[in-house]
Amino acid sequence: MYMIQPQSKNIKSSKGFTIAEVIFSIFITILVIWILQNLLVNLKTANKSNHHANDVAFAYVQFTRFLKDENTETAYALPDSSNSYRAVIAKIKRKDKKKVEQHYILEKYKNMIRATTSDGGHMPLLLNIENASFVTIDKQVKINITEKDGRKSELYFKLDPKPVESAKTRGKNDKKDAKKTESKRTSK
Repeated sequence: MYMIQPQSKNIKSSKGFTIAEVIFSIFITILVIWILQNLLVNLKTANKSNHHANDVAFAYVQFTRFLKDENTETAYALPDSSNSYRAVIAKIKRKDKKKVEQHYILEKYKNMIRATTSDGGHMPLLLNIENASFVTIDKQVKINITEKDGRKSELYFKLDPKPVESAKTRGKNDKKDAKKTESKRTSK
């Protein structure tokens, strides 16, 4: 029979890690942290870009629905009343078998683009806006937007052509204008 002899007493048993194992584990930990950090940055960037697209699309859909609601006969631009700071739009609605014309102003107010009326109140279209400019031409309103985070967008709203007044309506309006002018002259 053979007996196994114990190993020599010169080799000491180690109860810890070698320096190579420690360096390798630190390297792996740093690599994993770096990958997670890049992943989080990419997710944050992707979330911002999706959020932006949704906000702009929502503003476009919201205002388009407002312009084309069921009671609206026509909505048209008023370029003579508009400038680069605001766009004026007129809506003709049917109300109790009568046509009612209402004017709406699109403008930048504080950090938003909003629609207002002369009756008061407003409807926010888009928030977190740094700057906005408006271009109003016949049948179209263009809004150039710069957001607070530096992104730029353009919104286009296609509108109806301005209705042509009939000769009968023009005659009535001319008579009203003449009466107003006459009353102003007599009051002076």
